[in-house]
Amino acid sequence: MSRRIDLELTSARPDGTWTWRAAGAREPKGVLPGTLLPNGAQVGDVLKADAEFDLDGITVLQVFAGKGSRKDAERLEVMGSGRTFEPVMQTLAPRSDRRRDDRDRGDRGDRPDRPRRPRPEGDRGPTRSADDRPSRGPRPPRGEGTADGERAR
Repeated sequence: MSRRIDLELTSARPDGTWTWRAAGAREPKGVLPGTLLPNGAQVGDVLKADAEFDLDGITVLQVFAGKGSRKDAERLEVMGSGRTFEPVMQTLAPRSDRRRDDRDRGDRGDRPDRPRRPRPEGDRGPTRSADDRPSRGPRPPRGEGTADGERAR
């Protein structure tokens, strides 16, 4: 499977082949036939190429012309909606001189006793005491256990 890479042409050889390196690399990486290059290719051109990577090295399959340099800087024009802009103003409350950690909260145990609010009936249902529970009846007598933990019948 081939991958797309950027390559830079480093030199032309007399036999019609060119040496190349990965764009931004220091050392040449390989050789490719001049027939793959677009017309007017020169030393230093950065081109896109399809290359196949295998144990023998990198084989360049196809070379595409690189993008031409732009004369203008790339810009986006903001058109807007045409309505007048009305900024939103926000006024914050002034900050306190005391920090949050400096507050004297006191010990929670020193609070005065307050009467508890009654719970709403619908949340947990009615509460009942131990006297309201039905009796389970007398317990059956315990038999003596055996070595394997079963009761004797």
